[in-house]
Amino acid sequence: MASSFKKDVMAERLYKDAEDLIAKGNHIKALEILEDLISIHWNANDAWLLHIEQGNVFVDLAEKAEDRDMEVAYLLGCVACFSQHVTVFELCAQSLFMLGRNLASVSHYKKCLKKAREALSDSNSKKLSSSTPVAFRAIVSRKKKDLEGFIEDAESMIAASKTSPLQKPEPKVRDPEKTPEPSKDDFQRFRSYWVGLDVKIKRDFLKVSIAKLTSFVGGIRKRKAQEALEQALASKKDRKWTFWMCRTKCSKRCSSVEECRKHFEQQHDADFKPSSEKDIVKRIGNNWARKISLGGWEPVDAVAAVEMIKNQLADVKAFASKSKNGWSYEWPLAVDEERKQLLQEIKLLLVSFCELKILSGSMRDWVMHFPVKYLAKLEVSKQGLIDSHLSETPQSICFLECHELTRILDFLKTIKCKRNDGTDQVCTAVDSVLGRIQVKVKIDFDPQFSFLLLDKRLLKINDVQFDDDEGTINVLDPSAHYAKAPVHGDDIISWLTDYNSVDKTFPRPIREHNLDIWLAVLKAVQFTCRTLGNKYAKKVQVVDYDAALTDVENMCVSENERRKNLPEDQWSRYASLLCDVCEERVPKNSLTTKLFVRAVRDVFEGALHPTLDFLDLEDCLNFIREHKSLSDDKVLQAIDLLKSVVTQKVLLMDTKILLIDNSRISLLNNLTRLSAFDNRTYILQLLKPFLLNEIVNMESKAKSDAAEADLLNELEKEKLQPKEKPQSKEKPQSKKRRDRTKKKPSTSISSLLDKTVEHKPESTSPSLRTVEEDSMEPEDALASETGRLEISSKTEIQEEATKDDPDMHSRHGEDPLSDHLESAAGEAAARYNSALDMTLKALLSIKIFKEDLMQNSQQIQDQRQEQVPTALQNLFTAVVSEAIQDEGVYSCLLSDFLTSQEEFLSMSSDAAKVVVAVLNLWRCWKNPERESLVTRLFTLVENKRMSCRKCRRITNSPVQSSYGIVMAADSIRELKCAFGNIKFVDILKLIRLGYKMLCDNKKGGCGKKSYVDHIIRRCPPIFTIVLEWEKSETEKEISETTKALDWEIDISRLYEEGLETNTNYRLVSMVGCGEGEEEHVCLAYEKNRWVNLRRECFAGEDVGDWKNVVRFCGERKVRPEILIYESVRLMA
Repeated sequence: MASSFKKDVMAERLYKDAEDLIAKGNHIKALEILEDLISIHWNANDAWLLHIEQGNVFVDLAEKAEDRDMEVAYLLGCVACFSQHVTVFELCAQSLFMLGRNLASVSHYKKCLKKAREALSDSNSKKLSSSTPVAFRAIVSRKKKDLEGFIEDAESMIAASKTSPLQKPEPKVRDPEKTPEPSKDDFQRFRSYWVGLDVKIKRDFLKVSIAKLTSFVGGIRKRKAQEALEQALASKKDRKWTFWMCRTKCSKRCSSVEECRKHFEQQHDADFKPSSEKDIVKRIGNNWARKISLGGWEPVDAVAAVEMIKNQLADVKAFASKSKNGWSYEWPLAVDEERKQLLQEIKLLLVSFCELKILSGSMRDWVMHFPVKYLAKLEVSKQGLIDSHLSETPQSICFLECHELTRILDFLKTIKCKRNDGTDQVCTAVDSVLGRIQVKVKIDFDPQFSFLLLDKRLLKINDVQFDDDEGTINVLDPSAHYAKAPVHGDDIISWLTDYNSVDKTFPRPIREHNLDIWLAVLKAVQFTCRTLGNKYAKKVQVVDYDAALTDVENMCVSENERRKNLPEDQWSRYASLLCDVCEERVPKNSLTTKLFVRAVRDVFEGALHPTLDFLDLEDCLNFIREHKSLSDDKVLQAIDLLKSVVTQKVLLMDTKILLIDNSRISLLNNLTRLSAFDNRTYILQLLKPFLLNEIVNMESKAKSDAAEADLLNELEKEKLQPKEKPQSKEKPQSKKRRDRTKKKPSTSISSLLDKTVEHKPESTSPSLRTVEEDSMEPEDALASETGRLEISSKTEIQEEATKDDPDMHSRHGEDPLSDHLESAAGEAAARYNSALDMTLKALLSIKIFKEDLMQNSQQIQDQRQEQVPTALQNLFTAVVSEAIQDEGVYSCLLSDFLTSQEEFLSMSSDAAKVVVAVLNLWRCWKNPERESLVTRLFTLVENKRMSCRKCRRITNSPVQSSYGIVMAADSIRELKCAFGNIKFVDILKLIRLGYKMLCDNKKGGCGKKSYVDHIIRRCPPIFTIVLEWEKSETEKEISETTKALDWEIDISRLYEEGLETNTNYRLVSMVGCGEGEEEHVCLAYEKNRWVNLRRECFAGEDVGDWKNVVRFCGERKVRPEILIYESVRLMA
């Protein structure tokens, strides 16, 4: 025997890992590790420890199973594991008892009884010495009591079954599953929107762009999900979504059900065949099954039929050869109701055996032996049977008399047609599992493989029936495919919002899919094969006994032949002859001898059943000697009786073997079904949220377009109205602005936009202005939409634009922080700068920024010779080396950076000003051969174009650069409240629709204001949005504003020219101001979750998903001020 698996260091470590996983409830991973260890160390002397752990996992799963069927499946896994070694027969007995209770199965109680007795015998055989610890003695004693309890309970249940059938326990009450379904309002909103769509739009909706889906997945998922999508889409090569994969360590991938089933049979003990081909029990073929089921089974007048065979053989041959399905209606029939009734009962039983696939060839031969023997008595030769085809058809049974038919029927009634072994429950459990995850929706491709074509049945009914086509992929012309697709109702929304089959861990490795039930079924198959092997072994015993009994009979026949040539006084008794043969053979002590002696003893004893257990040869021989004077008649009678019993016993065993094999085949088929993996599972996991997002985008765009159309309509009406008298210059409206949030937002588009554009804040806000490269012309910057900055402008056009536009531009040579620094220098000299700390973290959390630094790391060495602050060099060096993540490093770098740039940074508590100052400072990070890092990554270049509504003159503003745009937080909140479910980017678009420019009369214009188009000239990888707050918002107002934000935006919606549609950017970090204006926070998106970075370090507090971010901001009164977005395309 092999040594302990624990001598393998890696195996021992994995074993301990499995124990830890079991303790934590991670059954899937624990089962995976244990199965891998068993596959390697199956022959180790302590491999039973692995089976125990695996069995214990199945016990836990059985206890937690949601219904009885799943519980039975896991219990079968338990029995398979615990039956491997006598050491754990106690656990095996316990599992068998639980199976017996769940199945109301007497056979399982009997098996429990057997295992418990074996375990108790093994325990009693191990004598404890006086030095055995008391604690161990107590364990052994408790084990014996448990086993005795099992024995008592099993015996009680077996006894109870003899008086009344056992009852199954009540079904488990299944807890309703909690699914993250959308709110009822959203659900109804989606339905209403869908119903209102045009039929063509609905049909086109099922044509999904693979490029857009891939981009979407890259945005919302981690890399593994992208790989899962790529793997799923690769199925187009095989034109089939489905493949089959073994969940064991071999991970064999199969392309068909047959290949998968064959793999299990050949590599994983999922089949059993006896060593000799002749010992294999075979079912009757389809030909015989058809003959049995289609025959009339009318009684035949045997005497008249025999006369026809003898006297009209040519006619008999003619009609017998033309018989249909082996039945000829030319045979003379007998009017015998009793025989007819017996024949119909025999037919029903044989047909049911055929349907259940338990009618063996040996059973057919036994039944057919009766008419052959009967017709032989009527002097029909074997050749006559062949010529009349009676040996080839069950119609020959109809020749028999009542007593032969009764004998056949009585035996057939003893055959057990069903095996209560839990297979049916496993099938139901597998159906339940697959019913929840099976993909019912067909997905095909267009000829260019650019689009996924969803099942057109989704357009009319949600209850799409499963089409078991093994996931065949068709290549279809979308136009023709959807041209006449019927469109009814809104059931597709129910399908999109159905989250019952969503895997909480996605993408889960394929091996882990259903591994628990899969492995339980594999164990059940293997256990059934071992049972099959045991049954074959018992049959071999009976067949060997039958051979010995035949040997006894042949000796008697030989003696009878010998007597024909001898006088009677020289005859030997059969008993005396057999005794002499036993005396001669006993010294050889071979297996054949033992079987022969047992057979002779049973004959002399007149036994009703064969003795299959080995007995003491000397005792047997003594008994035979005492009965050597037995009469010949009694010997022959005993032989005939035993032959008949043994024959029927073999027939019954053949039927049981076929029943067990049926269970094996059924379990194997279910194992194969569980092994299937449909790549559409991955596709739909990603496709449903994508399509829901598409609906939201379509709806939001429709609302935005409608609002824009309404605005233009109102403007046209305004143009036709009489001119009003000029009004006096407005006074500052700071108080009005503070009170405005208390009023109910107006649903008038023009009034809302007027308010968001025209009212001015109490204090001015800086733009995100840039300090331009030497090669660029200095230009006056545009201010935020909430009010103009105190800056000079070159032209009236620029002055008016500055008043109304939110973009954040630069003035060459102007210090953006100087005014604020002069007023607060003394107060903040030694103060920690929260705004700088969190702004730096937000910038350094940008993936594209860090990658750019790493790709150009050589520049760090080059810059040491340039006029670049040492603190900045050290900061970027730490980012590239990732030393910035080490404890204390960032704190020192922050201090150095603040000290070296104290004049510009140390006293600013405004994150918007800090981000401008930092980026302006970083502009020195450049080399002569290319643009600076800030220009490449952060600088937005655009201009405005105004087409005057009155004089039709077109005015283009100069091209201007900025770091992003500024928006008033309360404007965003009010528009969100007014329009409900409108996307953040469309809110920004609506605000920008209200911006106006002056048609300059000094340059030939009419002097009137008109609305402007925004044209982007340069779109940076990083897009920044600054939100301006009143600083007095309530928790509710902060929460409502944050809810209006989106973590992915399509900035092409903000510009009339310059960008392709679906130019998506994703929020990666943001800076917010806390309840105290000088306390800031930084939220960064790391490893698929949001993190609140702590003060002066890169460690963070886990916040969670975007919903948690909204709640976080509301509860802690954090006002998001700086929103930093990255290009999705570059991120991917």
